[in-house]
Amino acid sequence: MNQLSLKKNLKRVLPDFILLLGRKVLLFLHFLLSIKRKYELKKHYSDVHKRYRYNLHNLNMKMTSGNEKIRCVYFALFPSIWKCDEMYQIMKNDDRFEPLVLVCPIINHGRENMLQNMEDCYNQMKEKGYNVRKAYDLENDKYIDVCKDLNPDIIVYTNPYEGLIDHRYYIKKFENILTIYIPYFFGLNIEYNMFNNLYLHNIVWRLYCETPVHKGFYQNYQYMKGKNVYCSGYPGIDAFLKNNPIHNQKTNEIKTIIWAPHHTIEPVGKVNFSCFIKYSEFMIEMTRKYEDKVFFVFKPHPLLRNRLNLLWGKEKTDAYYHLWDTMQNASINEGDYIDLFLESDAMIHDSGSFLTEYLYAHKPVMRTMNDVDPKTMYNDFALDVLDVYYKAYNEQDIEKFIQNVIDGVDPMKEVREKFYQERLLPPYGKLASENIVNDIIDSIKNQRVFAE
Repeated sequence: MNQLSLKKNLKRVLPDFILLLGRKVLLFLHFLLSIKRKYELKKHYSDVHKRYRYNLHNLNMKMTSGNEKIRCVYFALFPSIWKCDEMYQIMKNDDRFEPLVLVCPIINHGRENMLQNMEDCYNQMKEKGYNVRKAYDLENDKYIDVCKDLNPDIIVYTNPYEGLIDHRYYIKKFENILTIYIPYFFGLNIEYNMFNNLYLHNIVWRLYCETPVHKGFYQNYQYMKGKNVYCSGYPGIDAFLKNNPIHNQKTNEIKTIIWAPHHTIEPVGKVNFSCFIKYSEFMIEMTRKYEDKVFFVFKPHPLLRNRLNLLWGKEKTDAYYHLWDTMQNASINEGDYIDLFLESDAMIHDSGSFLTEYLYAHKPVMRTMNDVDPKTMYNDFALDVLDVYYKAYNEQDIEKFIQNVIDGVDPMKEVREKFYQERLLPPYGKLASENIVNDIIDSIKNQRVFAE
């Protein structure tokens, strides 16, 4: 190859080589920055947890003196995902605590939605007799200053996501206060960084998880390696344990079947549960067909309406919801579901937390399955739960399940009950909420920063 040809070849390949080299350098710098970021986060988490010792000392002094109560402020968002009723009642009946519910503004769907949701949540909390306040005063256009106006000793978070609530109430504003996280759903997703390793998961003083398996997820995937995680059981099911809802087969009465569709009509990361579009009209047909035998309850995820507004438009969405509210043998439930579960005979759903929660009702339950491989979405615990489910891959499967419920046929009942006894009961023979409050008291008395 002569010198001229060599120069021509160099001119041709040199730009590509420089571009490739530049990309590799950028990737390496990004790698170094990510390591630096992880180190800084871990150090920050560690520093904050060290400061919690000071809070625990002060609360121990307050508890020992008996002159002051420990003020515990619960940050509530949606009434349908409120899991702290029993915990609140235990604190209310304990002279050492003063519980208060603060309804926080949800901002990710606009101001009108924020105001309506706050009003709905506030009214339902008020009806239950809670000591409750709104974080936003519409009349005076003023937000509550939590530290100044409420002076909490402990803040309880019921949702971990930054950007969902107004920034004034996200945990970054309260790192000098003891904070607790109560999961609003029974963990089932395989996206561990989202569901086990967010900023809030690591920074809270105490995170109360569902089962030893779920604690293992935090130990494996959380920056804090589960040091702040205590296995209490899932407080969302305490009402079922108190009421002991054993299913009694009914022969001549109209059955009540819940249909609970999830909001992921378009995937959210790896969360792609929804079969709503596939079965939305079919479930109307089933409701009309079995008018004399089944009462259907439409129990949509709180976010489904907003997502349908984007896909269908508000007019069609409102009409669909209105239809469920006006059919003779149907209703719509967008609030608390404990009584609904207790009074129902069966459920059909593609929901998240309901996957495990409805097993505590001891009643037949069916999962509508889409084309996504469950192993790409669910963690090992959720896959085990799916094994005790009836599954629907088409309309015929759903109708067969409805007919079996009408006839009182439930061949998987024993399999479900075995799983319930072996995998789902809270530890120590107590309600999950009792375990949580006991751990709070014990940790304050012993000034214990990390969970045992």
